This record gives sequence, C-alpha cells and structure tokens, in this order.
Amino acid sequence: MREYTCLIRNQVPLVEKNHAPFPSGAVIVIVAVGGVLALLCFVLLGGGRISATKFKEWRGGNAWYLTYEGTALDGPSQFAAVRYGQDAEGLESGHRQEALGPGQLPWNTKVVVGTGREASVELTPAEGTTAACRILLDGVRVVAEGKSPAPGQPAVCKVTTSSTPEKWPRD
Repeated sequence: MREYTCLIRNQVPLVEKNHAPFPSGAVIVIVAVGGVLALLCFVLLGGGRISATKFKEWRGGNAWYLTYEGTALDGPSQFAAVRYGQDAEGLESGHRQEALGPGQLPWNTKVVVGTGREASVELTPAEGTTAACRILLDGVRVVAEGKSPAPGQPAVCKVTTSSTPEKWPRD
C-alpha cells in the first residue's frame, strides 16, 4: 500500500492512504472468459444435466450402452473365464474382445457397442457350476440371455445391436 504525504505551508503533514486499486484489465478478461466457458458448458450439457443420450450424440449417435451380467445358478459362485466384446474407446476405433481369468459370481460390467454390431458375453463357470448370462440395454431391458447346458459348460449371450440409433426394436 502506498502512502502519500502532502505538506501544506505551516501545517502538520497530512497522510493519505490509497484504497485497493481496481482490478487490472487482465483479471477482468480472465473472469469474462471463465464466465463464457461456464455458460457454454452449461448449454452443451443440456442445462446442467449429463445424460447417456448426450454422450451418444457426442459419439455421433452410433452406440448402445449395455450391461453384461453373469450369475451362478448352482454350485460354487465362481467363474473360470469371461470373454466379452465392446467398442474401443478414445482415439482407437473398432471392436475388441476382453478376457478375464477366474473370479467371483455374480459378475457384471458396462460396455459400449456400436450400432449394428454383435454384443456378446461368454461365461465359463467353475467346474461343477451352472451359470447364466444376460445382456441389458441401458442397464434395464434384457435383450439377450443364456444358460450353461451343463455344469462347467459356458453360458453364451449374443445379440446384434440395432442399426438405428435410439431405436431398439421390441421383441
């Protein structure tokens, strides 16, 4: 803080203190740009709501959000292996297969699968266990299900996703 002294003839010095200066131009610009960016984000995210539909639009409207599930019907609640398909994320493109080793049942995972592509999960239960699998659309609607034909045999679920974005046919 600066102090200014003013001397008037034959008087005691008068001390005047500055108040805080106004924000510099750079601060005003930063605040303005931040406000514009915040408003832009608010509008792009649908008034503050982020939805799966908005993410689908960002991807070009060409994907389905699915949940793969596996459960034990009888025997030990374990699986020997799980294989499932999903679309590549980020800068990658295409469809890829994932594989998991032994684990516990129930099991589930969420994936993104492109329109018109095959969604599949194959769950091989532990020896002596019969298993079931399901594929759910948006975590709610069952679009495929399968069951082990015998203990230790894989349960397989497959479905070809609708090629029309946002329009999955009714059974």
